Amino acid sequence: MGGTRASTGKKHDIDGGGHRAAAVGVLVTAWGLAATALVLMARAGAPWTSDQWYFLVDTADALVYGLVAAVVLNRRLHPVAWLVALTAVGGGVAAVTAQLVALRPADELPPSWAVLQGTAWVPGTLALTLVVPYLVSAGRPAWPARAAMAAGTAVIVAFLGVRLTDPWPWPESGEPVAPLAVRDESWARLTEPVQTGLFAAAVVLGLAAAAHAAYRRYRDPAARGLGWLAIGTALIAITFLPLVLWPESHSRLLVLFTPLTHLASQAFFPAAVLVAVLRQQLWGIDLAISRTLVWSLLTGMLVAGYFVTVAVLGLVLPGEGTLGRVLATAAPAVGIQPARGWLQRRVDRLVHGEAAAPALSRVGRHLGSGATPEEVLTGMAESVATSFNLGSVKVLDSEGEPLAVVGDQDVLGADLLEVPLVVRQQAAGTLLVTTRPGERFDRRARASLDEVAPVVATAVHLAAVTRALRESRGRLAAARDDERRALRRELHDQLGPALAGIGLGLAATRNLLPAGADAADTLLARLRTEVDAQVEEVRVLARGLIPPVLTELGLVPALRELVMRYEADGLAVVVRDEGGPDVPPEVAGAAYAIVAEAIRNVSRHARARTCVVELAGREALTVAVEDDGHGIAEGTRPGIGTQSVRERAEGVGGTVGWGPGRDGRGTRLVLRVPLQERADHVN
Repeated sequence: MGGTRASTGKKHDIDGGGHRAAAVGVLVTAWGLAATALVLMARAGAPWTSDQWYFLVDTADALVYGLVAAVVLNRRLHPVAWLVALTAVGGGVAAVTAQLVALRPADELPPSWAVLQGTAWVPGTLALTLVVPYLVSAGRPAWPARAAMAAGTAVIVAFLGVRLTDPWPWPESGEPVAPLAVRDESWARLTEPVQTGLFAAAVVLGLAAAAHAAYRRYRDPAARGLGWLAIGTALIAITFLPLVLWPESHSRLLVLFTPLTHLASQAFFPAAVLVAVLRQQLWGIDLAISRTLVWSLLTGMLVAGYFVTVAVLGLVLPGEGTLGRVLATAAPAVGIQPARGWLQRRVDRLVHGEAAAPALSRVGRHLGSGATPEEVLTGMAESVATSFNLGSVKVLDSEGEPLAVVGDQDVLGADLLEVPLVVRQQAAGTLLVTTRPGERFDRRARASLDEVAPVVATAVHLAAVTRALRESRGRLAAARDDERRALRRELHDQLGPALAGIGLGLAATRNLLPAGADAADTLLARLRTEVDAQVEEVRVLARGLIPPVLTELGLVPALRELVMRYEADGLAVVVRDEGGPDVPPEVAGAAYAIVAEAIRNVSRHARARTCVVELAGREALTVAVEDDGHGIAEGTRPGIGTQSVRERAEGVGGTVGWGPGRDGRGTRLVLRVPLQERADHVN
């Protein structure tokens, strides 16, 4: 293999294009806010309460999503990147204000800062759940997805409106703290139920968005990242569930559920966004993403496994729990290596896509499954496109003619890659592949395509050999028809007239016999009769080779003339023509000979009373000969006539088959000859 070649001279613009200044601005802002929040927390020295868990969530959002947004913006300006940046900055602002409120006396800060602490995270975090899953798509979202995004946006706006107009603590405990507070007692009583309803709407719409991402992942197994995106979206959505079902509860378990679940979502959501949005633009960071994901998920699994084991063993084992803690420590130690391998395989599949070996197996299965080389190559092209998440795949032969095409290669923003197909050090063709818009081939994808290329090259080589064999058979069929025409001329123009002349000579000789030569007259009469019979046989044989009407008027008139000969034998033969396509002479000759052989067999062996010949088809000629005879006995071995019919069909690139009639009686022969493929090969 010569390996992949660089993109051709065709220019492709990157969809969206990255913007380094925007990326740096988002990263500096988000990480600056997070660093400020951590410094303020150290100075405040506030006790670790349930509110500090939310501070931890906001700080983690600023750090994690700030980095994700910067990476995406640096390589692609995508709406998802801006929403992720909004999440990072909003989380950072909420974290800073939380520590400022804890650090400074209440009278030194504007009252609206408390509102900022509880509101800054809203637009970004809710957008991650209600909008982002629909935007991670190669094309324009369908109208149901757009309707869901509109509903999610309405929930976000309504939530902000409630928070900014909430008159709390007015009228019981003082002046409102919200900047746009509505001093209305009815509104003051409704704000809590309305917020609970909005949280419920966020849960429902978030789970619907997760289900939508999972459904798209189910329909397109090559769509990397959507499964992880569905998990992350579902986790964020259910973080609001305690606020809907138990809004007044102070249970420690419920209080910790929301921040811990949100932290767990960060093990899935950032990586899913990077992989699904950037696709193949992960060069230089794929290894870092892979290792970070494995480390974070493995840590989470070990911590969760430890606590669950301690809790379960504490319930079933007596004593102070020392044995339980020992067993809980030993169990993760035993399971860490299998768990790491299990996680690594799934993370590798998320980041890098399907490995070359499964793709090679999937592509190779088409070698023995397709009925024609064209079907084999088309199946291979589809498997290559699916396995490597490609935008298009085109297989060319050694002369640059397309053999199989999947997808559109004239899409702006797609990266084009040319993979040579080589068999026995000879160029067999080329595999042209493109990414989806805005994506790029990485080194791993190029290496995987190099591994798959020999299988595709073998199929291209087999297609070329099959095509050459088909063309050779076509030439043989044409040569055979030429010979038959020449033989017909010899029989009709030479042997037939010669025999007729001999017959006339015998008749004249009888007239010259003297009276009484009865024995000689009888002999000459017998010879004259025999010569006349042979003359007729020669005529029949000449007509049967290639009848003149076939050459002059075509296949259908020739078949109608053919069937008239069997009326005297008591066999009613009907020709039905559905107005098929123009048939090339060599195909018409083969079809005529096959039908003639079939009707001859019906007349001699089938004991049939009727026989129907049907012609149909547009891109392929289909001829069916069906009789109402006793059919083909089970175990009957094919004879010379059957083999001759099959060879004639294969000689023009067609197929022939036998079976029972459509009503279960008699025999039905079906000849099918593709005409469009023949025309393409000729052209």
